[in-house]
Amino acid sequence: MAELAKREASTAGLKVPFGARDGLLYSPSAVDGGLACGCHCPGCGRKLLAKKGGTHRWHFAHYLGGGDEHCYETAVHKMAKQVLLAARQLDLPVWERIAHLSDLDHQLHQETLERPGRSWEYAQAKEEEWMAGMRPDVVLEDEHPTTVPLLVEVKVSHAVGHEKAALVRKRGWAMIEIDLSKLDADAVLGDAFERAVLQDAPRFWIHSPTAERLFEQVQAKVEQQVANRNALILAERARRDAERRSSEAKLDADRRRKERFRQKLRARHLPDLEALKELSSPAAAREQLTRLAERDALAIDLACRRYLGGAPLPPFLTQIPTGWQLIDTHPHLWQLKLWGQFVCGQPVGTRLKPGKWVPHLGRMVGFNAPLKRLFDAQQQDWQQARAKGFRRSYPYSAWFFEDWENELIPSPFDLIGDLADQLWAASLLELQERGVYEVISTEPDLAAFEPDRRVQPATPSPPPASPRDNPRQTHERVPAEELLRLEERGEPYNVCVICEMPFRSGDRCRCGTKLRPRIVRASPPYPR
Repeated sequence: MAELAKREASTAGLKVPFGARDGLLYSPSAVDGGLACGCHCPGCGRKLLAKKGGTHRWHFAHYLGGGDEHCYETAVHKMAKQVLLAARQLDLPVWERIAHLSDLDHQLHQETLERPGRSWEYAQAKEEEWMAGMRPDVVLEDEHPTTVPLLVEVKVSHAVGHEKAALVRKRGWAMIEIDLSKLDADAVLGDAFERAVLQDAPRFWIHSPTAERLFEQVQAKVEQQVANRNALILAERARRDAERRSSEAKLDADRRRKERFRQKLRARHLPDLEALKELSSPAAAREQLTRLAERDALAIDLACRRYLGGAPLPPFLTQIPTGWQLIDTHPHLWQLKLWGQFVCGQPVGTRLKPGKWVPHLGRMVGFNAPLKRLFDAQQQDWQQARAKGFRRSYPYSAWFFEDWENELIPSPFDLIGDLADQLWAASLLELQERGVYEVISTEPDLAAFEPDRRVQPATPSPPPASPRDNPRQTHERVPAEELLRLEERGEPYNVCVICEMPFRSGDRCRCGTKLRPRIVRASPPYPR
């Protein structure tokens, strides 16, 4: 609609640019003025006046009025065919198309075929000749009998339809379309119109058999390039798949070999692992603890008389630590013996290394044989791995055991570490550095072992103890001092998520938890 309005505005006052007379069309400059022109409208057949005034553009007008857009379109269309029939040379449009195809790697391959526009001479022109199902505006032929005739369609208001274009391609005919729909008023006067039809007006190919054949060759060339590229891609993919399968086969073989070796190493420990699972069950643990309590009752009583003067066991020696099944003695007895032999009676300031109590513990009370063999296997494998350069952090573990088995196997160092923590909570020992404790008191503070009690509002609170005598401040001072030492080193360190105790990377918190610690990066020192 916008295009039609634009054309109507550009041809206002020039409804009929050409007049028909004796079967031919003429411009106003080629005939006499007024009714003497002897012309009629090519569209409606009515008489025309040739208006050739000195002010306005020369044109034809209907003698008795009337006329419409159809008159203009018919006049332009017929005059264009008349020009083509009279001329013997026509400019052909550019033919251009891109052949493109993507390979298996989604890379685009393309090549452009471009046939530049040229001036073509023809020897014969026929108007609206019937050709097997269609009637083109003009059919042009040159002197060569092998050349396909050129069908020309003139567009004034209606372009070539899809059905007509499909028929032309199916029959293998050559056809172009000349677009005269955008001509202005000056372009339909005199020689300007002839130049527009033969040279200047937009034109394009509906079908060019010669160009289509050349394009098929270009398309086949691109397809061959893509086929060659796809063959290389498939060969490369096959090579990579073969390498991957070979690598996976090697990995599978290595895994099977490693698994066979692991099962071989496990075989000697299978009876001990069965004993571990049996001793770790709650029912078996209760039964064994009851049996040890009955068996060691007399020994516990004798040890209490020796180290406590017959007093009952203090709370810090009555704990049942995790993994107590490793020691073939009731926990109360071996804890009491270790405390009585290595801690009780030691003067304040004495430094102790509880880790060295393990051999004494084995000589004093003995270990459960299956569990001790499992622990020894863990320790030996851990030490061998460290000696070969593998980074294996504490706690001990063996690669041929399952993860849950490594977690379940008790460690004598963990048991003694739990005892040291109980003595620390009783304010008897204080941690100085990793694995080293110092005796800070000969009298235990049992406040940490008392159950929570409801505060009585009416009872006045006792005066606060001095910092030197308050055991809680003693316990709080140890993490602070350790934190200062770790910060001064400037290296990352760990903080236990259970007891908030800082310790060096690679070490294990003395609280015995196996949860992953929080890693803290030391702050850079302030410049002095």
